[in-house]
Amino acid sequence: MKRFLSIALMVTSVLLGTRLPAAESPAASAVETIAIIGTGRMGSTLGRRWAAAGHTIVYGSRDPQRAEVRELLTATGTTAIATTPADAAGRAGIVVIAVPWEGVQDSARSLGDLAGKIVIDVTNPLVLDADRDVEVAVPHSGAELIRDWLPGAHVVKAFNTVNWAVITEPRLAGGPVTVPLAGDDAKAKERVARLVAQLGLEPFDAGRLANARYLEGMALLYVNLLVQDPPRRFEYYLRSR
Repeated sequence: MKRFLSIALMVTSVLLGTRLPAAESPAASAVETIAIIGTGRMGSTLGRRWAAAGHTIVYGSRDPQRAEVRELLTATGTTAIATTPADAAGRAGIVVIAVPWEGVQDSARSLGDLAGKIVIDVTNPLVLDADRDVEVAVPHSGAELIRDWLPGAHVVKAFNTVNWAVITEPRLAGGPVTVPLAGDDAKAKERVARLVAQLGLEPFDAGRLANARYLEGMALLYVNLLVQDPPRRFEYYLRSR
């Protein structure tokens, strides 16, 4: 009976988009050390929010002493540190790649051997064409390229279909927000799903890593509508059936 009530509570929490109580919270199950490669809006937002959930954050920056990075450390909390990207990746079990697409290949290849580690790809390989329309810049998906650049890493595509401002404050969306996850390792996706849920967002298993190409297509729609005049803003919410 007790097990049934726990399961029922978890299902209700997911359906209503509410937070789980402390006893069932993902924060209570595991504390992660997470390297954030890139200190732009997405990387800094994820770092601050996961630090608030109790995780250890290591920012990877080409210039860890830069004033903006020091300010980010202050905003993140006393346990956060900033170092070089390779050193940050070496210290963590989960590595988030949050740099602009044009710098992803060089950044990924500079991180060293990440075999066995989880790599969360939040990037989108999008470019402006001659008509100022946004297009996907790769034939399959950026996530699959990152997998090839980081052999042995468990790459999970995530957070590429949601704006950093909504991650900062999910209530801005006016309702539940889905974060689809694509990856080939089930346990890696489970760990990333826990991190998603801690942010007040809803993880959705989108299958194998090859499906990242469709998630990047979702981002293409998201961005193209956003850059229209006037901009059209929306968030994705997927319901299983």
